Amino acid sequence: MRSRYSAYVLGLVDYLVTTTLPAQQAGLDTAAIGAWSAQSTWLGLSVESSEVFGGQPEHAFVTFTARWHDSTGEHSHRERSSFVQNKEHWYFIDPTVDVKAGRNDACLCGSGQKFKKCCSGYL
Repeated sequence: MRSRYSAYVLGLVDYLVTTTLPAQQAGLDTAAIGAWSAQSTWLGLSVESSEVFGGQPEHAFVTFTARWHDSTGEHSHRERSSFVQNKEHWYFIDPTVDVKAGRNDACLCGSGQKFKKCCSGYL
């Protein structure tokens, strides 16, 4: 989570894309991400908690608050984000990007498991 926040601060949109679940990357609005990153003054990140769940693949929740200032004032956003580890890389599961997977389809993370047994509960 900290590396993704730092990417927003530094305007590293490519990093934000590559650390999002690969099956969701094409659905990201990179222009909007870049504009938000560039037009904001980032004020801090507070990670409140993290929960890592065992199993293959591993999943995790990270609860955080990000603060920034833009042309409309100062803001904060609290979120509980989901992540999945695949091939030693952690990927953000973006709840704003629609996934096209049925319960019995192969999971989007590439684990080889059914979607319902893997990432569906983390969206």
